[in-house]
Amino acid sequence: MREFATSGPAFDWMLKAKEQLYETEAYVSVPPALIITDARGDVWTLGFQYGPAPRGEFAFQVLRNGHLVGEFASRIEYRRGQIKIFTERGYKCWNGRSFT
Repeated sequence: MREFATSGPAFDWMLKAKEQLYETEAYVSVPPALIITDARGDVWTLGFQYGPAPRGEFAFQVLRNGHLVGEFASRIEYRRGQIKIFTERGYKCWNGRSFT
């Protein structure tokens, strides 16, 4: 486990691989999957702290390559090459810099 000043603890499986050998299937969701690897080789997963959630669900920090992206979500989805998260305000899409 590594400690990052701005994002908290990160495990090796949360970090971007030095050489990416695969991309996640066309449609996958975290959970039940542990991680999603997008076309750029970025690794997406849910963190350990929980926060604001959609009604009836739990939401956790969203991590990209082991770093916080500033969002809480109950799931991360990868569809047709696009990363989406489900938050208390509905779906948000990754535009390459932030979720909108």
